[in-house]
Amino acid sequence: MLLRILSGTFARQKRRKAVAFLAVALGTAAASALLNMALGVADQVNRELRSFGANLVVRAAADARPVRMAGQDLTGLRPRAYLRESDLLRAKDNFWIHNILALAPLLESQAQVDEQPVTLLGTWFQRPLTLGDGTAFDTGVRHVYPFWSVEGEWPDDSPADGEPQALLGRSLARALDRGPGDTLRLRVAEQEVLFRISGILDTGGEEDRVVVTSLAQVQQLAGLDGRIGRILVSALTTPEDRATRRLGLDPSKMSPEEFEGWSCTPFVSSIAYELENAIPGSTARAIRRVAETEGRMLGRIGGLLTVIALMAGVASALTVTSALTTGVLERRAEIGLLKSLGATEARVVGLFLAEAAVLGLAGGLVGGTAGAWLARHLATAVFGTELVLSPLALPLAVVAAVTITLAGCALPARRIVALRPFEVLHGL
Repeated sequence: MLLRILSGTFARQKRRKAVAFLAVALGTAAASALLNMALGVADQVNRELRSFGANLVVRAAADARPVRMAGQDLTGLRPRAYLRESDLLRAKDNFWIHNILALAPLLESQAQVDEQPVTLLGTWFQRPLTLGDGTAFDTGVRHVYPFWSVEGEWPDDSPADGEPQALLGRSLARALDRGPGDTLRLRVAEQEVLFRISGILDTGGEEDRVVVTSLAQVQQLAGLDGRIGRILVSALTTPEDRATRRLGLDPSKMSPEEFEGWSCTPFVSSIAYELENAIPGSTARAIRRVAETEGRMLGRIGGLLTVIALMAGVASALTVTSALTTGVLERRAEIGLLKSLGATEARVVGLFLAEAAVLGLAGGLVGGTAGAWLARHLATAVFGTELVLSPLALPLAVVAAVTITLAGCALPARRIVALRPFEVLHGL
């Protein structure tokens, strides 16, 4: 009987039901596409933000502790502490192996050019590595800072002809009147080395005032074979949640349950904690300016997409409310007749809710499918990546559509309850 009543209702009110169906389908499609985008492209957005550079720095723990005596800061007088180059792969080969995108060791030394003091910076430019499981991994400063611009050529970490190569920062090159292809005589301690300038480095930062060469070259000149000063790490992270910020990022203040959730979530603080445990004698700290900027941008993008999705859902519910309310007014006589024949208000309201549920189910299936298609195309067009949808995306879209439709029945249901049979049937 219920099926006959429902089929008759849809047959008599094709236009009204079509409007409600389209409202549900379009609202679900828009909301589903935006939420799929918000959830599915977070990693891609994070990878795009990684062009900001490193968001973590690892250095020797002994070198990070300040030395104070009689109220004076004597940290600068303490001998420098270094990390072992042999431990460098541990920064990648750990629990967060898939989140560590790139790393670059750095070692600084003071030098002189034409009697002027300059900073000599050693690093890996582009270095192929093999992890413990045999996985190939390309890393270096070119991967950590993809926005660095070089006029000329990047140096070779191990030039075939053995001629030392270097990048000259833009500001320093201007001061020394040097360019690509020129030579640069550096004096480090009691040694003099002739470098060929392969390119001019333009970063817009402090690197514009230094000489950048291979790590091995600086280790040799400074007498620090196998040592590195610090490690720059570029990692995919999740913005810190409120609970973590409230605990002050201190694992000792967390309960076992909180620590488990924190340590298994790629917060910048939990990755830093893992790096400290992986590399002996090290301390890892977030580069807050970069990490916080990424967190704010990811939060705002996700929040914006969620708000727009909610607005689409609300607009859909309002359209459904309008269509169903008009349908109730058109069917006042039918409702009055049902009540006069003994149908309870709950049964009459239930009949309309069943109609709404059918609309929501059909609109959810169509809207969820259209939303998945739209999300894939938007992800390709905006982020240049193929979106992998969750198997739960379509079922959740259907549930959301049915919920939106039933929510849109609130006002029509009140009108149904308020109708009196003798009023609507009078004069018929």
